[in-house]
Amino acid sequence: MPYVVKKISALETIDLRSRILRPSQAIELCHYAEDNFASSFHLGIFQNEKIISNGTFLQQAYEKFPQAKVPYRLRGMATDLLFQRQGLGSLIIAQALEELKTRGCDLLWFNARTSAEIFYDKLGFKSLDHIFDIPLIGPHKVMYMWVQN
Repeated sequence: MPYVVKKISALETIDLRSRILRPSQAIELCHYAEDNFASSFHLGIFQNEKIISNGTFLQQAYEKFPQAKVPYRLRGMATDLLFQRQGLGSLIIAQALEELKTRGCDLLWFNARTSAEIFYDKLGFKSLDHIFDIPLIGPHKVMYMWVQN
C-alpha cells in the first residue's frame, strides 16, 4: 500500500515527537512556540489512522544565511521505530519541498542529529562543519538546502 503525505495539526505531531525524539523528557518540551503560527505547517504519514511519520516546518531565519528571503526550518522530524528505514522521511521532505516552493521559500535548514546526517546528505542537504550538543538530546549539525522555485 503506497503511503500518502497529508497536512496535519501541530497537536497530531506530539506523540511521535515525544516517543521518538524526547522519550525521557517532559511532553511540554515537544510543543514548539511557532507550532500554530499561520506560516507553519506539519506533514504526516498515516497507517490505519495512526501517524507513523511526521515533520514540522516553521518560517524562521538562520543567522548564517542572512541572504535568505523566505527561510524555513524543519523541526520534530520523527518516524515510528517500526517504520524507520522505509523511505517515509524522504516522502515527507519531498512533499515539504513542493509546499515550500509554493510559499516562496528559498532556504530549508535544521539542526540534525549527527546520527541522521547521512540520511539528509542523501536527500541533497549540505551541512555546516560545526558539531554542537543539545542538552539531553546529543550532538547535532546545522544542515540546509537552497530551495529552487
